[in-house]
Amino acid sequence: MKMIYCRRFLLSFVLCFSITVTIASDYPKSIQKKIDKALKSAFDTDQVIMEELDISNFDSLNKENVVRNIKLSKLKSGKDIIGVAAFASSKGKFDYFDYLVLFDQDLQIRKIAVLIYRSTYGGEIMAKYWLKQFEGKKNGEGMVFEKDIDSISGATISGPSITKGIQKLSELMSELRKKGEI
Repeated sequence: MKMIYCRRFLLSFVLCFSITVTIASDYPKSIQKKIDKALKSAFDTDQVIMEELDISNFDSLNKENVVRNIKLSKLKSGKDIIGVAAFASSKGKFDYFDYLVLFDQDLQIRKIAVLIYRSTYGGEIMAKYWLKQFEGKKNGEGMVFEKDIDSISGATISGPSITKGIQKLSELMSELRKKGEI
């Protein structure tokens, strides 16, 4: 029994301090499966190529610092650009959690997947039915927690945190489009 807790602690420690949000190919296989599943669900194709985008003036667009470790990838199917993947982290009560937001060509949210949730509390935000509330939204509009987005029991801190993070990513996408970056 003691060995199980030791392993669980060690795994949590390793995940917490060694994994950062990067492009999909840098994730462990279990996380890569979540990414692949989200891509297939959102774009109905098995063949999606991710090209990391280099955004030089990124920090100036993320002034409030609501999200961190933001990485963007252009999504291609064949030669066609089908959308953008945004990898990011937001803070729960004690720990950061990593998630993926998939945007289509019109920058409308197609799918959200929580990739790594490190805390013992608030994991309810990983529920697919709750994350579906964001699908179809764009430009950061209609994403006010407890107004447009329902609260969820057990996620008092992480619920508003991911909502604000997704809203900021959506606004960021719009700003980057206006600047011609994506």
